[in-house]
Amino acid sequence: MENPARRPYTWKVVFMIIGVAWGSASYGYAGSIIATTLGQPSFYAYMGLDSAPNAAALIGTMNGLFYAGGFIGATGIGKVSDRYGRKFSLALGAGITLISNALLAGSVNTTMFIIFRFFQGIGAFIELATVPLWITEVVPPKDRGILCDIHPIFANVGYVTASYVGVGFYYFKTAAGNEWRAPLALGCLPCILGLMSLAFVPESPRYLLIRGKTEQAWKIVRDLHHAPNELDHSFAEQEFTLMREQILFETSNKVSVMEMLRTPSYRKRLIIGCGLPFVLMSSGVLVINNYGTLLYAGLGFNPEQQLHLQAGWLAVSFVCNVLAVLVVERLPRPYLITVGLVGALFALVSECAIQAIYLGTDNRSALSAGVAMLYVYVFFFGVFLDGPMFFYLGEIFPTHLRSTGMTMGMASLSLANIIWLQAAPTAFVTIGWRYYLFFIIITFLSIFWVFFTFPDTRNLPLEEISRLFGDEAHQGSQINTSSVNAAEEGKGGDEGHLEYNDTSTPLKQLQ
Repeated sequence: MENPARRPYTWKVVFMIIGVAWGSASYGYAGSIIATTLGQPSFYAYMGLDSAPNAAALIGTMNGLFYAGGFIGATGIGKVSDRYGRKFSLALGAGITLISNALLAGSVNTTMFIIFRFFQGIGAFIELATVPLWITEVVPPKDRGILCDIHPIFANVGYVTASYVGVGFYYFKTAAGNEWRAPLALGCLPCILGLMSLAFVPESPRYLLIRGKTEQAWKIVRDLHHAPNELDHSFAEQEFTLMREQILFETSNKVSVMEMLRTPSYRKRLIIGCGLPFVLMSSGVLVINNYGTLLYAGLGFNPEQQLHLQAGWLAVSFVCNVLAVLVVERLPRPYLITVGLVGALFALVSECAIQAIYLGTDNRSALSAGVAMLYVYVFFFGVFLDGPMFFYLGEIFPTHLRSTGMTMGMASLSLANIIWLQAAPTAFVTIGWRYYLFFIIITFLSIFWVFFTFPDTRNLPLEEISRLFGDEAHQGSQINTSSVNAAEEGKGGDEGHLEYNDTSTPLKQLQ
């Protein structure tokens, strides 16, 4: 029989995740399309930005209000997700983003454009918070990181598509100067695909257990965590028993937000859950993404070259996120994130030095090296940081608080980007390369915080992770992953063997 520790996800699970991940692509497209829109001369002319004295402030507002909307969407969706379900939240986010994209494409002035960037942010961040939450709660523990990495991969599908669509429409000229509208309208496509996919994917079994729908939850776990050549449902039964009993235990000990702040184990989760997205965004990734065309313009490249460099940067980001599946389960989570931060720090320091010395000169080699450092940066971010930023948050919170934890983390991500993106256009004009110093200092300090304080959640069932934070856990069915981890690390043990210490009530008596 197939090795159970390496088995229990099937292609059926993968295809379902891909269907849900169109929400990730929708977020990526919405977040990235502004970069190529700002690279379109026709957009500047139509909106009057080429002659407006406050153009830098308006551009900053177009980005800032997207993330202000994201903050509202992320903070509000937690209770909605817990009350109405993960699928409802996915549909809500896709619907809001769909309508906003259509109205952005039809904008007649800067006011209308800015307003619907705000609503686009609400919908996009609902999707950003809910997609990794759904994936984390549906997939089996082994290779959870690989499966959850489909989320950032599809976010990058959105990024790359937006960039190359923008490049294509740069060459499509119309007498009316409307070529900037079509790329915005095409953002409706991933929203539609995401909505269609919801007809074929199940609700999160952990959400169903919270709502007391045990039979429905069991059918989903049995269906998704069962290999075609498996003779029985032993793996799914043991996993479901552990899942159900731990959720019953956790929900009988509900805590408020204030109690979370007073309890050391929950407080540590909140600090990590809000701090990790904040510091990763404070390394400057979305400043480079959203204002890439402005950065390349500062390095002396013309509008056509700017769009190609921006699209290439995002294409590299996509490739790196795909490559991440090869390493994400090979390193402990703290090591994985630390390697990414060290690499990003190297690229940021190099970029800052190049701009400080050579910006404004005609040294093409040095300015090209400045572009190269932006590409080095996205390599480390894509391979080591983009995925953990989402699935690590989903892992560290218990089921009854996972939606709240994810939404608070995404709210923190939004807050960081409001700060950096709102200030960036003015900062690049006034202080130039010194703006990178903020990213460098935060990234440097984050390396020590992550390496010395983050617990390793790799390969652990979600219900077992509570022990890493010192929480009391239900002493029923426990999955023994020591042999799996030992085999992965070459320390002996029966490679891939997953054991259970079952002292719980049989599954049939629980239904």
